[in-house]
Amino acid sequence: MKTFENITVVVQGPVQTLKGRTQEAGITHKCLSSVRQHLPGAIIILSTWPEQQLSGLDYDQLVISEDPGSNIRNFHSDGRPQHYNNNRQIVSTLAGLKQVKTPYAIKLRSDNYLTGNQFVELQQRYPERCDSHRLFRERVVVSNVFTRKYAKGFRVAFHLSDFFYFGLTEDLLAIWDLELLEDVTTDEAANAKNTSRGLLIDCTQMFWLKTLKKFDPSVRLDGLLDNAPETLEKSDIYYANNLIIAEPEALGLSLGEKFSGKARIARQKGKCAQWQYFEWQDLYQKYCQPSFKPDATAWQRLSLTFTRWLHVLPTRIETTLKKVRH
Repeated sequence: MKTFENITVVVQGPVQTLKGRTQEAGITHKCLSSVRQHLPGAIIILSTWPEQQLSGLDYDQLVISEDPGSNIRNFHSDGRPQHYNNNRQIVSTLAGLKQVKTPYAIKLRSDNYLTGNQFVELQQRYPERCDSHRLFRERVVVSNVFTRKYAKGFRVAFHLSDFFYFGLTEDLLAIWDLELLEDVTTDEAANAKNTSRGLLIDCTQMFWLKTLKKFDPSVRLDGLLDNAPETLEKSDIYYANNLIIAEPEALGLSLGEKFSGKARIARQKGKCAQWQYFEWQDLYQKYCQPSFKPDATAWQRLSLTFTRWLHVLPTRIETTLKKVRH
């Protein structure tokens, strides 16, 4: 049996084991058990908060961090602040990664779990890279869920999922060693809204942009729909040269009940707006290995195009009309 002693899994976030919560009951237990099943020999670090219910959980190392609390990125129309868990994700992820001693690491949410280990082989499958826009020593595997190609009906840049990462530990640290966010003031929020035409950058865009700026200070985005051709091209090159983007099924990952079934992101409308694995392969062919042949059939491409016409185009019209009214 193959073992995975060179991998450490950082399971980060709150421990959901009690009934009556919005998360799936017992999901963290399921998460940890799935790592034991699909990555035998791997080390598990549970990175969480004080006063969590830890009994019955199977991990090798526990990291407890002081809760930084939520951060404010925006305000409702009535003046109430909008709270986000961006700092909590940075703290729990980074605290766990800093304890990793193995060459490879996984960042896994405590409410997700593994269904396989295909991501291990996938990470080594695309060796060719170009010198420009190369950030990491090896590629990092990420999920396509919330790695949006379209939002509000339009192409978007740098919209990278923050759910799952697998790669060299040093590369994951390069991604997640981020400064915490300061709460914005009402004046700062108003200015950001004016700059972005009312559509602030998404939290997942913000995380990836913070990483990229450490390597390329020229990277910037003035809002969710800042999608000039040169901006989209730069986003695509960074994807092609540093990552592998694939569906959870191709990775061996489940996002749990919260992001499946009737969840908005799990519906056809949500799925078709995300980058597809074969579309990432298109980028690999374009920027890294011209002789590579993506796996997609003509029918897959036609079906995706039709689905996007059905779901993405109407959203674009709605967004355009809202801009006109405002």
